[in-house]
Amino acid sequence: MRIGKILDVVEAPDIVGKAMLAMGTTPVPHMVTPDDATVHWLLPRGAAHRRPWPWARISRYVRVLTSLEELGIPGTDLTDGPGPHWAYPEVWGGGHLADEWLVEDLAVCTLMHLGQPAQRCELCPEPLWAEDGVRVVLPRSPLRTFPSDTVRVHTQCARTQGLT
Repeated sequence: MRIGKILDVVEAPDIVGKAMLAMGTTPVPHMVTPDDATVHWLLPRGAAHRRPWPWARISRYVRVLTSLEELGIPGTDLTDGPGPHWAYPEVWGGGHLADEWLVEDLAVCTLMHLGQPAQRCELCPEPLWAEDGVRVVLPRSPLRTFPSDTVRVHTQCARTQGLT
């Protein structure tokens, strides 16, 4: 199936797929690829781009693939086996396409099994992971209000802005 022009694909480690099934809140199936221990959800083209920040927060654990040429998709009745197959949730909604809200359940599962999601850097739009960045004191400005004068930012962002 040609993916890049009609669908986006979300790829995650297989432990996330198992956790999603156990959680039971996502009514769409995912594909299991045992050879590389990954799972895949199908999204309508552009769905992930409607909510970019939630996807960026879990980008260390989950990839949104938008430029795949092709992806092998097993028949919808293939639910077991050594090769690619579908894993259906207990409460299946009847479709095979997830929507951009899939990210909410993925965030819960990645937090439980893989680690903390990223926070937003106060100086740029890129994700800031827990072990990265520095704390800086921002100069007071009537246009920007923060809960405190000290915020976490990327080290490079702090250097670029001349902050200490």
